[in-house]
Amino acid sequence: MHEEQTFSLLDGITSGRLDLLLLAVPAGAPGLVELPLFDEDFVLVTPRGHTLAGRADLPREVLRDLDLLLLDEGHCLRDQALDICREAGRVPGGPVTTSAAGLSTLVQLVGGGMGVTLLPDTAVDVEATRAVGLSTARFTGPAPSRRIALAMRSGAARQGEFEELAEALRGVLGGLPVRIVR
Repeated sequence: MHEEQTFSLLDGITSGRLDLLLLAVPAGAPGLVELPLFDEDFVLVTPRGHTLAGRADLPREVLRDLDLLLLDEGHCLRDQALDICREAGRVPGGPVTTSAAGLSTLVQLVGGGMGVTLLPDTAVDVEATRAVGLSTARFTGPAPSRRIALAMRSGAARQGEFEELAEALRGVLGGLPVRIVR
């Protein structure tokens, strides 16, 4: 089991160093077969007391002018957040005040009042509830989301086993805030 940035994972699977990936898709690499697992919504994480804190009716357009904190370049979560912001009408290069190397640092910066960030809903309980001084806000439907899948090389010898693993994973994800995809 390896945790790496997406570009490194894709290089690993195409070079044969890795057999199976768990990542947000589409991966954009030729020759990969994706086995969708689930879709998950993004949540806005704010400092407690922020004007948007606790809301459940956020239009995406609020992302246009917020001081946005993101992960460093190379993290797919950064790219996903920027895509959501562009779809909301945010000007490319809009205010991104700070970037962080990891989610824990990112949410601590939000708790310190330096800005807001977008987290996948599955990360909120782990990352945002541990940090002090945070609140969340949810978007009106359809909320911005991402799809998580297993990915393997086309023609993988263990494709049948990987498909069984995907089905087993779907079966145990019921307690998470996700929508299972088959």
